[in-house]
Amino acid sequence: MQVFEPILHVQNLTTVFDTRDGVAVAVDDVSFTLHRGETLGIVGESGCGKTVTALSIMRLIQRPGRISGGSVHYGGRDLLALSERQMRQVRGKDIAMVFQEPMTSLNPVFTIGDQLTEGLLYHDHLGWTEAYDTSIDVLNRVGIADPHDVMLAFPHQLSGGMRQRVMIAMGLVCHPKVLIADEPTTAIDVTVQAQVLSLINELKEEFGMSVLLITHDLGVVAETCDRVAIMYASHIVECAPVREIFHAPRHPYTAGLLASIPASHRPKERLSIIPGQVPRPTHYPTGCNFQFRCDHAVEHCVLHEPTLSRISDGHSVACWNPVS
Repeated sequence: MQVFEPILHVQNLTTVFDTRDGVAVAVDDVSFTLHRGETLGIVGESGCGKTVTALSIMRLIQRPGRISGGSVHYGGRDLLALSERQMRQVRGKDIAMVFQEPMTSLNPVFTIGDQLTEGLLYHDHLGWTEAYDTSIDVLNRVGIADPHDVMLAFPHQLSGGMRQRVMIAMGLVCHPKVLIADEPTTAIDVTVQAQVLSLINELKEEFGMSVLLITHDLGVVAETCDRVAIMYASHIVECAPVREIFHAPRHPYTAGLLASIPASHRPKERLSIIPGQVPRPTHYPTGCNFQFRCDHAVEHCVLHEPTLSRISDGHSVACWNPVS
């Protein structure tokens, strides 16, 4: 697939939370670029900062959290410098987000129709009838067979797979240029997962969107993404085209993740594990956050924090002693 110019540029983004134990750094100096027409995956284990990164882009961080530094450029503007009123014009219209848990993201006291048409009435200034017809069309496109009934339903009356499709429809209803999908296959069965991922890819091509896909599943990344950014303990530690990540990982953490995936052709082989635990976000060490779990760590890793640096065309890694 041909990739065009950048559409979203995140630079040195830092988001922290004030806690009783001190300042918890959820996202630390994160930088990446999303290009037009591509799907960029952000991968990492729970708590590494993936969702907080997405919420920071959307300016949806609530207290005790705060964005303490960086910039998010879209359409020639820094989203972090916009007023809340200006940002409301961006959310849903230019950049939309499919949240991780549809049951908690959908308002339980409003019908699906009320929630689907809201964006059209606010952003596109459509009349009710036109907004209703557009919502029906989008529900059809996301594979819901009885859209008129779903428009009248409340979230609790739908299955998990249908709620997920409704969330995707809500993200697409205003035809955004960027779709952020946060764990879109969480809590739904395997067959529906495949349908949802296929649907996102089809609609990306149809609407000409760019997709930022947040997941912990490397299998999902392999099937859907063009590039992938690996996050560990608030940092992006490696970013490269998907094929390079799977065939030539350079960061020890990335290599450890790939080595821990079960291989169907080696059913009796003992799985590899990454020893130790992720450091607490209020007590990150000096130097590299992965140092205590890394077989490649040297003294320089303990004393100095690595920065994301390009090692080849399109491939960057934050490591003083990368895997060869």
